Amino acid sequence: SSTSAVISSLIFYGIIGSIIYFAFSMLRPKERRVYEPKTMELAKTNREQVPPSVPGGPVQWALFLFRQPRSFLLQYAGVDAYLFSRYVGMFAGVSLLGCFILLPILLPVNATGGQDLPGFDLLAFANVTNNKRYYAHVFLSWLYFGLVMFVIYKELIFYISLRHSIQTSPLYDGLLSSRTLLLSDISEKYTDEDSIRTFFPTAQRIWYARNFKELEKLTEERSKLAGKYEGALNKIISKGLKLKKKLVKKGEALPQEPQGYIKKDPTHRLGKIPFIGKKVVTVDYCIDRIDELNKEIGEAQKTPETAKLMSSVFIEFPNQLEAQKAYQAVPYTKDFKLRALGCAPDDILWPNLSQKTKERASRTTAANSFLSAMIIFWAIPVAVVGCISNIPFLTDKIHFLRFINNCPSVILGLITGILPTVALAILMSFVPVIIKKAGKMSGMITEQQVELYCQSWYFGFQIVQVFLVVTLASSASSTVTAIIDDPGSAMTLLAQNLPKASNFYIAYFLLQGLMTPAMSLLQIGPLILSKALKFLQNTPRKKWEKYNTLSMPSWGVVYPPLQLLVCIFIIYSIISPLILLFSTFTFGMLYLGYLYLIVYVYGQPQIDMRGRNYPKALFQTFVGLYLAEICLLGLFIMAKTWGPVVLEAIVLGVTVCVHLFLRWKFEPLLDTVPISAIKEARGEGALYPQKDLGLAEIKETGKNFIDHHDANAFSDSNGQKEEIEPAVATANGDSASSRNETVVAGAGVTTRQETAASAEAALQDDINHANFNTLEEQAKTNPKQVLKRFFNPKDGYNFALIRSQLPHYFNLTTTYSSSYLDGAYNHPAITDEEPHIWIPKDPLGISEYEISKADDKVDVKDINTEYNEKDAYEVTGPPPAYEEVIK
Repeated sequence: SSTSAVISSLIFYGIIGSIIYFAFSMLRPKERRVYEPKTMELAKTNREQVPPSVPGGPVQWALFLFRQPRSFLLQYAGVDAYLFSRYVGMFAGVSLLGCFILLPILLPVNATGGQDLPGFDLLAFANVTNNKRYYAHVFLSWLYFGLVMFVIYKELIFYISLRHSIQTSPLYDGLLSSRTLLLSDISEKYTDEDSIRTFFPTAQRIWYARNFKELEKLTEERSKLAGKYEGALNKIISKGLKLKKKLVKKGEALPQEPQGYIKKDPTHRLGKIPFIGKKVVTVDYCIDRIDELNKEIGEAQKTPETAKLMSSVFIEFPNQLEAQKAYQAVPYTKDFKLRALGCAPDDILWPNLSQKTKERASRTTAANSFLSAMIIFWAIPVAVVGCISNIPFLTDKIHFLRFINNCPSVILGLITGILPTVALAILMSFVPVIIKKAGKMSGMITEQQVELYCQSWYFGFQIVQVFLVVTLASSASSTVTAIIDDPGSAMTLLAQNLPKASNFYIAYFLLQGLMTPAMSLLQIGPLILSKALKFLQNTPRKKWEKYNTLSMPSWGVVYPPLQLLVCIFIIYSIISPLILLFSTFTFGMLYLGYLYLIVYVYGQPQIDMRGRNYPKALFQTFVGLYLAEICLLGLFIMAKTWGPVVLEAIVLGVTVCVHLFLRWKFEPLLDTVPISAIKEARGEGALYPQKDLGLAEIKETGKNFIDHHDANAFSDSNGQKEEIEPAVATANGDSASSRNETVVAGAGVTTRQETAASAEAALQDDINHANFNTLEEQAKTNPKQVLKRFFNPKDGYNFALIRSQLPHYFNLTTTYSSSYLDGAYNHPAITDEEPHIWIPKDPLGISEYEISKADDKVDVKDINTEYNEKDAYEVTGPPPAYEEVIK
């Protein structure tokens, strides 16, 4: 049945996937907004990140994207998306290497093992009866698992070098978030600015987090009323136009005044309980109540200092160098418990800033306990899914299911191969939302922390339910009866049947390889919504937002399913090596599919993770290594072959040591930048500490800061506080005069200017891909260079080389107006502006009538809209007072 299930899955998924891909190829040229929105220069996309047009033809785009170097993806996809694609492509390569290393040896060893099992089981560990043959498995596990650990080590070096290169580029070096330190759960002696400046002498602006709970309620009420008011006005205009059509059709006289087209004002009921509260006229009530709220909120915003202090503070430094010194010093003092750097104002979870250590610890314990209980709860339906994959054994014991045995072999293959995998994918889609909610309730202070929390727990869910529960259920259901009949054979039977669960995962890989990329490319959800929302988007704001907002992935949700696939092929690489063929194909297809999505479809996420999901995914790969080695140990023990048991125990011990070593070496570097890296980027003569990537320097910097509070000992400005000075050397080593510049002209308003003609020329070169042809192209034509970079990553991925390969996009610099800076890290309730209502300008004059009716109490505008000959309005520009989001 294993062969039937796999072949049925291959045929079914192959046919459906081909149909879906054909539909994508046909629709792509016709639906640009769905399939290549980033090429359309939408209002919310940076011009510098608009990719070249998609090559025509069904496969030309794949060939085009596959040939592009790192710098192309960094510019047009972004750092987080590039690293995700690298993760997928890298493990496609690891799986392919496994095919070359393991299959030529293990397939003959297993196939001639003596059991003569049917189907794919003939090529698995379970087919071996001679204990001496297990030495082939154990020594190859040494080789392959060692290769995986070396790849993790190599990629961690690459990530640290890339992270430090990007952090010291003009783009990131000039960001306000790169030089603003968030400290939470601070000591009471640091609740005034003078005490903070004593500890951090180079601090510029200081914002204390305050409790604006009541003000927040008022701003939320105002926001809801504004949405209701805007919707009501648009509804009135729409009904007025319909009334005109009706009157014209009947030949009746048209009203002389705009208000004549308003037959009935919209109403709603007050209160939280539906159908019970007082009934009011929506427009009149909203005008009066919003006006009251504007005055009340405005008065409260004038005196923010009267609000109660929370135990958190934001400290702006003159530049990233000073901010990094302060950040690296925090672990060496007991006065500050939590720290965060690189977080924009929109990334802050304000309600959690008031929590103390004990409260945060209790909340974390409660959240983790809740999620642990969820694992147990979810394990029940997942176990059922696993049993379905072994339906022939279940029908033998559960009599009312025996009718399934009468189904044709093709149908039976579909039930055992396709139904479990599809059911499992649907079941797991409910988990991430709950995890993120638990993360916020646990006391996380930034959105970045919530994303990483989600990645950790969602991966845990995947491992426990999709691997452990399914594997045990699939194998146990076929062995429990035999064990009951002959308890003495338990060890032997489990050793024989545990590898058989790999047949389920072969079908699972086929689903992921043939269906997932095709479905992702087809974008069926956005395609349907693009048609349906034309009738559902009843306001200009909704139309404009939907059209100009790109899909944005949540990397804490996207990574774990791929991490699970990595762990599965690592676990079964020795037990059932045939799975490597399917995993290689799957990761190759996923890589191409995600390449298209990150370049042409996905926008820049609102949360800038700066690549932090990547090292977490690399470290979590050790879970797959541990499970693989423990499974092999168990199989060797059950087979009573003690030589391989000892040898596999040795590799397990080595894996633990390597894991601990990598954590010790790289974890302190994940969120920090060596001071010498910043100085080298600024052309100040320092050299990047390539030997240890700055580990020793970072520790020394933090200790020295605590030992010396005199700013002159650390400030490069001789005691003077300096404004932002962008790095003298840019990402590509150009002079500062050739940089592009992003200027924040007002609070929240951005305009882009080119500071020199050479910047425009450099950008155009990037678009034409001339400047992307860097050392990567040389490596492709020089195999020795590839091997050198692989086996000597510190030289192959050194700081200077990585910086030289960054695209010109990272030469953009950022400056901010003083008005924006003064309130940048104030609570959102303090900076919340009065609402700007947006309605379409209609030919009947209803919009003008409603604007006059607001009587300066509420700002209502009918700009950037116009009606066509079909009496349908079109949006021609952004909403009133629109401001580009600043990070």
